[in-house]
Amino acid sequence: MPRLLLFLVLLGVAVIVYALIECAMTRSNEVRSISKPAWLITILVVPLIGAGLWFLFGRPRRTRGTRPPRPAPRQPTAPDDDPQFLQNLETRRRQQAREQELKRKEEELKAREAQSKGGAKGGVKGGGTTAPAAGTPAGGAPAGGTPANGTGPAPATDPDDDADEAGSTGAHRPNNP
Repeated sequence: MPRLLLFLVLLGVAVIVYALIECAMTRSNEVRSISKPAWLITILVVPLIGAGLWFLFGRPRRTRGTRPPRPAPRQPTAPDDDPQFLQNLETRRRQQAREQELKRKEEELKAREAQSKGGAKGGVKGGGTTAPAAGTPAGGAPAGGTPANGTGPAPATDPDDDADEAGSTGAHRPNNP
């Protein structure tokens, strides 16, 4: 019998200590019925009854299926772990590539305009070619070696002329004395 009494006393003390610790650890806004300090005093003054009342009426209610709130998701610690940073980086890279492509196209357009203006103003001087007269070979001079209007030696042809690349024999070039 003394062993049973000792066991019941130890069990009662354990329940009281557990109720005190749980009441102290609970947030004030979660405590039910009376205030948190009132529950602590009740558990100390009326030990077993106060502990039982705490478990029945003061403890925060936990419904089935609800879990304690989870901690906030881990935030990225390095820039390469942050998906939004990587997305912004990719967006900037694409925008820079578009700007470079646009600049390149603008420069090509300006070069073409400058070439066409130079060809229109200077004629053959600017590197432009004019259409050959009727009955003349591709170089613009008749087979005799003089220009179509017969005023003098024919001007030199453009080295990038298609007739030179096509394997022309050079019969259309004049002989310079």
